[in-house]
Amino acid sequence: MPRPKPISSNPTAAGLAASGLLAMVALLVTGPWPQAQAVRLTQAQTQNDRCYDCHGQRRITDLSPSERRSMVAPPQDPMLLDRQSESRPTLFTPPDALMDGPHAALACTDCHQDAEVLPHAMTLEPASCTASCHEPAAAEHRRGIHAEAAADGDVRAPSCADCHGGHDVYPSSDRRSKTYPLNVINLCGGCHSQHQEKTTNGHDETEYVQSYMQSVHGRAVKMAGLIVAATCADCHGGHEIRPAADEASKIHRNQVPETCGQCHRGIEEVYANSIHGQKLTAGDPNAPVCSDCHASHAITHAATPGFMRDIIGECGQCHDRIDNDKRGKASLYETYRMSYHGQVNELGSSRAARCSDCHGAHDIQPVADPMSRLHADNLVDTCRSCHKSANAKFAQFMPHADYRDGENFPILHGVWLYFVILMSITFVFYGVHSVLWLIRSLIERRRHTARKAKLHTAAKGKSIKRFRKINRLNHALVAITFFGLTLTGMPLFFSDQGWAKGLTVMLGGGYAAGLWHRLFAIILCLNFVIHFVGIYKRFSRQPARKLLTGPHTLLPRLKDFSDCLGMFRWFFTGKGKPALDRWTYWEKFDYWAEIVGTFIIGGTGLMLWFPAVFSIVIPGWGFNIATIVHGYEALLAVGFIFTIHFFNANLRPEKFPVDDVIFTGVVDEDELRHERPMEYRQLRQSGELESLRMETPPVWQRRASLVIGVLAMSIGLAMVTLIVLAGLGLI
Repeated sequence: MPRPKPISSNPTAAGLAASGLLAMVALLVTGPWPQAQAVRLTQAQTQNDRCYDCHGQRRITDLSPSERRSMVAPPQDPMLLDRQSESRPTLFTPPDALMDGPHAALACTDCHQDAEVLPHAMTLEPASCTASCHEPAAAEHRRGIHAEAAADGDVRAPSCADCHGGHDVYPSSDRRSKTYPLNVINLCGGCHSQHQEKTTNGHDETEYVQSYMQSVHGRAVKMAGLIVAATCADCHGGHEIRPAADEASKIHRNQVPETCGQCHRGIEEVYANSIHGQKLTAGDPNAPVCSDCHASHAITHAATPGFMRDIIGECGQCHDRIDNDKRGKASLYETYRMSYHGQVNELGSSRAARCSDCHGAHDIQPVADPMSRLHADNLVDTCRSCHKSANAKFAQFMPHADYRDGENFPILHGVWLYFVILMSITFVFYGVHSVLWLIRSLIERRRHTARKAKLHTAAKGKSIKRFRKINRLNHALVAITFFGLTLTGMPLFFSDQGWAKGLTVMLGGGYAAGLWHRLFAIILCLNFVIHFVGIYKRFSRQPARKLLTGPHTLLPRLKDFSDCLGMFRWFFTGKGKPALDRWTYWEKFDYWAEIVGTFIIGGTGLMLWFPAVFSIVIPGWGFNIATIVHGYEALLAVGFIFTIHFFNANLRPEKFPVDDVIFTGVVDEDELRHERPMEYRQLRQSGELESLRMETPPVWQRRASLVIGVLAMSIGLAMVTLIVLAGLGLI
């Protein structure tokens, strides 16, 4: 076989040749090769030494283009001479480059076949890995998307050397190998992160790489150094990489359970026996696979709060899609979101039950299956996984009940209809009442502006005590607890709204909001105790008949009905305004609505707070009723207090912007005489009026009342606005 022509006039070339000859002699003399391999290794080394004569000398990288051209065959295309760069570092290959790798016994020409005849061409073909060595792997590669990209002329399509290395090839079990588990993610990621085009399913390649690096698999490899964690090659394959839409691909949805099962063998076995696995085997395209619930690249640990919240959406979106035949009825996802469990999860809590807590995760079975967690024989134990004291009655709770479905849930539907009717009557009646009052007040104000100015001037410095300290304390506690319960409870009712989630975050999160809600409930109970102790003391000092039927009673009287009719007559005619007593019909309505409403809201709230205790006597579906009653009674109270009560007490022209009587405890005497003439006349006749006269409160107290009142009404009106807009679907 011809050798390269020696260039005697070139000392550099001569030196390289001499060095190569000495190296060959030394290796032949000192190499203690086993007898069984002597022939093969000697022939390979002999061949390699011919290559190392040039490529084994480091100085070859710095030779000038003209010197390098003298060492190779002249090119057929003279234009190639102009493409030679001054420095060619890849031309140098250390003589021991292959010694500790799997290719140690190979000759250079086994891979570089067109270099067998010397001098070889100026430009060689890429090394061949298929000739009698890696044909099976090469065949797999030819069926993959990388080979397809190369055939389409994509210069970024990886070759064997790009992934496995050139002369530095090592087994994938070797830490130095590019395909070692700790290295392969950077190998694949480094290439794919440079791709700017979208994938076949419209995703960003860079996003895929980054999401994997932050996933439980990527962090396990990159940060924890776990070589058993899944890498790109484990899921996509090593050589025969195919797109997900290809049925032969390892990541095709039909193959995903088997691919994941390479590592999660036990989970795969459980999944295969589940209803989801059975449907997949039967060819159901809606059957979920691992990547539907856990994602493909952005896989998070199943115990993280984020995953726990996200899995609800994963289950819900799928079941929404397959339950679309239920025309006019809510899907399982919608009914879950309407439940307490769904509401608190929507607000960011990870403590309440999710789909997998009741139905299972990988072992989901139909309810009728004895292996199902929701089978009648297993239901109590499933409930006890969260509610330790759950019993058979507790398990009768209906987690997917739909109160709008009168066919399947007639009792719940009836309770809901009752509140719809009650709220409609209440808001229509008092809404019309407030609008008519506003119009009449504006007319009267315009007609009697001069007289009112004179009236307030005359009243200056004269005040009548109207409320005792205990009354003002009760009102303050009611107001504080009402605002607290509203701000911590309404976000639950409107958990799908952005403002509700933002308010929950401000309160410290869903769990903290629940604690605040219970704290305000306790304060409300204490206030009730104070209130009824005060009532008891009044009955101990005064005859019961006077308190129940006298002019100062809070019980409804015939006069209240006549006063109501008289007010409507005044609204329309401006004449015959009734002479009001100490308590008006709208104030009595406020009082009894607050008393009865608190008992209803408080009672159902205790049921929902301590379900295990109440389930001793109440069946589980009673908690479904309690949920409806608690929520809609609260909604009625919030809507009424923040609109009708605010108008009656503060926002009507006679009181605007704030009636400070509940803060200061006193009212101007002339104001009392004109607004409540019957009470004023009774106080004068009984001689009590003089004892109730007192100095006008200081300016700072009135200003403080104004600030507190305006702030409270601003918060209340803002809440009502958000509630109305959410109810109308405008936000």
